[in-house]
Amino acid sequence: MRELTLDRLSKKVLAKIDLETAFAASRSVIAAERLLIFRKLQGRELSAAAVGRRVGIRRKHCEPFLDFLVFLGLLKKRQGLYRNSPLAKRHFIQERSIDWTRFWSSECSKDYEALAVMEEAMSSGGDWRQVLGKERKPDYRLLQEDPQWAREFTRALYDSHKSDAEILARELDLSEYHALLDVGGGSGVMSIALVRRHPHLKACILDFEFVCEATKSIIRRERMSHRVDTLVGDMNKGIPIGFDVMMFWDIGHIDTRVIKMAHKSLPDGGLVVLSCSPPPKQKTPSQDRFLHEYLSVRPRGQTKLNKMDSLKTTGFRSVKYHRIKHGLGMITGHKK
Repeated sequence: MRELTLDRLSKKVLAKIDLETAFAASRSVIAAERLLIFRKLQGRELSAAAVGRRVGIRRKHCEPFLDFLVFLGLLKKRQGLYRNSPLAKRHFIQERSIDWTRFWSSECSKDYEALAVMEEAMSSGGDWRQVLGKERKPDYRLLQEDPQWAREFTRALYDSHKSDAEILARELDLSEYHALLDVGGGSGVMSIALVRRHPHLKACILDFEFVCEATKSIIRRERMSHRVDTLVGDMNKGIPIGFDVMMFWDIGHIDTRVIKMAHKSLPDGGLVVLSCSPPPKQKTPSQDRFLHEYLSVRPRGQTKLNKMDSLKTTGFRSVKYHRIKHGLGMITGHKK
């Protein structure tokens, strides 16, 4: 999925957007997503009043809001009727599922709330959570405690990672292996792609209870129940035996203790696979660094060298880094 970067807007629109307008424009797009405006308009031409009734916007706000989306090039207006522009249809409908729309727009609205108190947070020496007097729990806690959040998060990740999963399935040769444990595998998107690529392979996703409930519905939808299963568990409390491949893909920090448990559970000749972004050719862009450090509730992930050293010190051999594509890589190691 491509991001809606400013270069996808017309030059005429860009010429009229200053920094203040850009903030309002960005927030308006999030509001439109949360209200499902583009989905309500898909295949239709509706008046402002009809759109307002469908999404719950009061009359005095509806037409000005829709006209602002017209200005941005996301809607078209003809004789008082609104419809999606080709850009909105492609970006918000074709490239994204409704699960991704709901989850992404909800998370973005939380980020905007945090950004609204930026000066207070930076001058106080604390962070935005303290300024707002609220807690924003890290993902792993929400996955254990909030079934709705876990369900939306899991379904959204399946859609956002499908292209990476297809690439991984082409690049990772599992022809000599038979049973894959996808540790913290979430939506199962990687496992599903891998078992489709290798007809003899079966997979199991190890994750929290609410995640597994959502993943089961995805597996049924993809008609893979006979080859992909789920197992409720916590990787920090134990790694089950009976698998000759263990994969840790895009799950953040992996404690060395977990790698040791994986090594112990694997049979001789077993394979471990870790996701790893390629090392950047230059320093992290300042905007990415600032936003991560200001908004994030979890530390940055481990580097390539950290992960390779962790595998080596726990007994894995033939540890190698494989660059798959720009922004995507993996580390493999064998138990001997």
